[in-house]
Amino acid sequence: MFRGPAAGYLLRMPPDPDERPTEHLPPTRPVAREAVAREHVVAEAVDPLWAERLEGSVRSLKRLVALLAVLALAGVGLSVYALLRDDDDRRGASRERVARLDNRVDRLESRLGSTTNEADVARLRDRLETKADTRSLQQLSDDVQQLQTSLDKVSSGDDSSADAVTQLDGRVDELSEQLEALRNEQAP
Repeated sequence: MFRGPAAGYLLRMPPDPDERPTEHLPPTRPVAREAVAREHVVAEAVDPLWAERLEGSVRSLKRLVALLAVLALAGVGLSVYALLRDDDDRRGASRERVARLDNRVDRLESRLGSTTNEADVARLRDRLETKADTRSLQQLSDDVQQLQTSLDKVSSGDDSSADAVTQLDGRVDELSEQLEALRNEQAP
């Protein structure tokens, strides 16, 4: 039994859950305030179902906390393992590997230094300067064309000039070969 919030009503808790809670309770007479102060405080009766539900909830929370603790420890263990496993990759190259790469670079530099020197570069520059440019090639081509037309005119004329035609034909062939050689040299 426990006291109600109003002026000292004593309420009975139903002993059986099948009992209807809306049952009419008989009124009790109010207790004087002075009498309440003198009485001993009686421990309230606790509903056993409510205590069981509360105990079940606490038990469930304990299990949940234990599960979360196990998961957290597993996560920490995995992260430590990953850090230790990746530690080798973050170290970088070993001293031996760096030394091998340095030696290889030195060998390549020495090979490069021996194959290309300033004399080779200067020689190549001189050869490029002596090559005919596009304008010179065009002029040479025009000259060959003029010689060809004049050769055609001469060959259609006199037989007495056969020697001159043969000479001109040889010169035209020489110029054509020179023109082809210049074109081949200028092409990359």
